[in-house]
Amino acid sequence: MIVTSLLAGALATSVSVDRGQYTIHAAAIGSGKPMIALPGGPGFSGRSVWGVGWGMREQVKTYLFDQLGTGKSQLKDTSGDVSGTISLDGTLEDIEALRKATGHKKWIVFGQSWGVIVALLYAAKYPSAVAHLVLTSVPGLGHDGTFLSDNLRLPKSVEEELTKIELDESLSADEKTSRQVLTLIPYYFYRPEQGLNLANDAPADLFAPRVFGAFARYILNDKSYQAQLRKVAGHKYPVSMIQGRQDPCGAEMPFALRDKYVPRAKISLVAQSGHFAWMEQPDAFFYHFHSILGLTRPAWTEHWGESDHPAFKEELKLRTEANWPFGK
Repeated sequence: MIVTSLLAGALATSVSVDRGQYTIHAAAIGSGKPMIALPGGPGFSGRSVWGVGWGMREQVKTYLFDQLGTGKSQLKDTSGDVSGTISLDGTLEDIEALRKATGHKKWIVFGQSWGVIVALLYAAKYPSAVAHLVLTSVPGLGHDGTFLSDNLRLPKSVEEELTKIELDESLSADEKTSRQVLTLIPYYFYRPEQGLNLANDAPADLFAPRVFGAFARYILNDKSYQAQLRKVAGHKYPVSMIQGRQDPCGAEMPFALRDKYVPRAKISLVAQSGHFAWMEQPDAFFYHFHSILGLTRPAWTEHWGESDHPAFKEELKLRTEANWPFGK
């Protein structure tokens, strides 16, 4: 079922796919080449990468994917436990069902953080559906936590707060996860104060801790899906990666991933950027993204951050009117 509604400043298409026990949902913005955007976490809804779709809106139609248990992708039986239903393979099948529902023969597959893992596995399983594989915020795939860079430098007060949350017996496991993620997120930004402001303004339902708990074991351990990832090397679709130079997962992660699984991948680095380059340095991020796809760079990116420039002011106004998820 496809329902279309007009948002201020942007035409949005809401796509719902009946999957039996549950319904999968995605909201689309923009027009042009089709792209599926797979968000991070695990546990963030498609709305968390709204800014990616918005930045590409003039030439790309982006479907913001709500993984089961996030956003509007939920069990029909609301009393059920979603963690017992979701799986990696089921997620790939949900994405493919969404592609068929939207009628696209091929689409760009974009993955961010946890979405990188999902995007790679989808591209391995459904290569004929992939026009281009674009990955950003590449995580510590296949490595233990010691491989992470030293960019995630937490103040002592934050470390103490994380410990306090963990030891608080009045909190459920889901509540602990939510609070710890909210506490950590600002420090995944090059400028923690920017991350703190965005985290404070974010919608309360942007993150689903139950989904995080169900998939956490897959984040740093790729043993169960290494064989599938190796298939990506044998396919012909182009692969590109964009990484912040100060990403806590390490600026070297795209290179490690390329060496291990995707030797044909092209890599771009964004200076003064952590894990969320499209929000931290949108001018550089979208310059790379448009170049990767052979598209014309939007005019607003040339004046990003110039507070008195009309193009910058207009872009901020349009974002607010189009329902930017992180406040003004």
